[in-house]
Amino acid sequence: MASLVEKLIPPFYAAMINDGENIKTFDDEISPTDEMVSIAPHQPGFLGLETTWNKQGKWVTVSYWADMDSEKAWEHKGDNQIREKFSGQALKETCAIRVSLVNCKIGSLKKLCSGIRATPESSMSASIGALVFSAFPMIAELLGHEAVQ
Repeated sequence: MASLVEKLIPPFYAAMINDGENIKTFDDEISPTDEMVSIAPHQPGFLGLETTWNKQGKWVTVSYWADMDSEKAWEHKGDNQIREKFSGQALKETCAIRVSLVNCKIGSLKKLCSGIRATPESSMSASIGALVFSAFPMIAELLGHEAVQ
């Protein structure tokens, strides 16, 4: 299965987002990152997103944007919504976001090894996570997971 990023035609922007440290979630379920993910598809310039786990077992989402203005508008809208839902905390206080310009085509991918992976806290998350993780090998490889040749 091809990764979304393989199908995108550069140039575009990739925004990697994950929850910051010691973030309390709304009703212990919705995190600031979840809020940002829910906003993204409704924003102009949104091209798609992919999700995986990092080595510490935390979710990382990469969203793709047609231009920097679209990505910044998403951050602005997200900042407003996060302030409302998370006791006035700003987006930059609750999430870590790194944005990169992708200006060359991403090549074909290698399959991931089935070695030991970080495991999320709940078993439901683990089963959903396993499906998501296996669907996005390119992002996982970018995050440092081992790949076979």
